[in-house]
Amino acid sequence: MKQIVNFGLMGLVLLAIVSIYDGFYILNEGTQAVITQFGAPVGRPVTDAGLHFKIPLIQQVNLFDKRIEIWDGDPNQITTNDKTYVFLDVTARWRIADALKFMQAVKTVDRGQSMLDDIIDGTVRDMVNKNDLMEIIRSSDWSETTMSKTTKNIGTTPILGRDVITNQILEAAAKLTPQYGIELIDVMFK
Repeated sequence: MKQIVNFGLMGLVLLAIVSIYDGFYILNEGTQAVITQFGAPVGRPVTDAGLHFKIPLIQQVNLFDKRIEIWDGDPNQITTNDKTYVFLDVTARWRIADALKFMQAVKTVDRGQSMLDDIIDGTVRDMVNKNDLMEIIRSSDWSETTMSKTTKNIGTTPILGRDVITNQILEAAAKLTPQYGIELIDVMFK
């Protein structure tokens, strides 16, 4: 009889240790978590740093970074509007804005980078195809006095410049990323 009581007490102590060990988790600054129960998300993402509770052995913690990530595309040869080939190397900064959407649509940062490859590369190709080489190379803040005599009177349309084109790329690509829980912060030509 005494052995049964001892085994029962040891079982309760073991259950308490497992509950404490697996029932609490610490969320560090710069991370966010989505709690899943049997693979399905439960509740809203946890974004506050500190000690949090979950149901032991049933719920799992999926951690995602809140910090800014760097996307670095491969250099591509793209045709401009004036039929000139240009090699462009593009980089972007992004972050996970909605961890729940990101987990459901993308799952990992590597897959997120791959999705951004498709989104940003396609948007860059579209915008470069619509603009002349001079618009892509030239800075937007050049004035009439800084331009040479040969480039002042080319065409009647104003030259947009690299900064305006990258802003247009950012706006177009940023419209596509929220469905994946991604916030695109900026896009730049290297």
